[in-house]
Amino acid sequence: MRPRSKAAFISFLAVISLTMFQDPARAGAWLQKKGHGLLILSTTMLSGDKVFDTDGRPFSIPRYNRFDADAWLEYGLTDQFTLVLQPALRSVRVAKPYDLRYTGFGDSSFGLRIGLWSSSDTVFSVQPMVRVPGGPLLAGTHVQTEIRLLYGHSYWLGAWPAFIDTEFAYRFGGGVLPDEAHSDVTLGVRPRPDTMVMAQMFGTFAFIRTEGFYASGWEYKAAVSLVWDFARNWSVQAGGVATIAGANTLRERGYFAAIWKRF
Repeated sequence: MRPRSKAAFISFLAVISLTMFQDPARAGAWLQKKGHGLLILSTTMLSGDKVFDTDGRPFSIPRYNRFDADAWLEYGLTDQFTLVLQPALRSVRVAKPYDLRYTGFGDSSFGLRIGLWSSSDTVFSVQPMVRVPGGPLLAGTHVQTEIRLLYGHSYWLGAWPAFIDTEFAYRFGGGVLPDEAHSDVTLGVRPRPDTMVMAQMFGTFAFIRTEGFYASGWEYKAAVSLVWDFARNWSVQAGGVATIAGANTLRERGYFAAIWKRF
């Protein structure tokens, strides 16, 4: 099925595509020490003129452009509890004949990362989150909740320090929003003490419980980025992201940049 009316197209964008992307600049399973934190200010630019249909085949739609500005804040309340906040701004434009525009608040989240077990090189944590919707064009007006299990492990790749971060989450939708299952993996390696290369994969599976434009959807996004520590406690990140496969979802491509401040 393909969108033929403006109402169907808006529903398609809101219910499926705009709920399925995770910020590639966010942190992982490790907790912040008491009184310490991390602030990541990121911008993401995405665009696309194709949609993957039910069988995973792309078809053309009017061009879609999206700009996100997010702040990801982690703060150690104790050594076992890390506060997590993510306010967001978003701008979306869809070309004619729909000619849709939105600029304002995006979906914002807050929650707590709780340490379950850790050793010198491994950590398990859990992260319940609440997601507050932005504009109704983008994601309805219902608050969502999420529970995320996180695993992090640091190791040596030859002479280079490296890590893997694996996360599994289930997000409970509200109203017309689908429930979503997430599977996210990040691999990082430091070929130099001041430089980290990251490769990431974001998998999302959406399950709509009420009648909507599509019954379900899924996607895989891949991201590659470089993080450079240009000063003590300061880093800058830049990279690219693309949808590599999916069904009933937008095929997006774009770039992101971020600045990290540890305190």
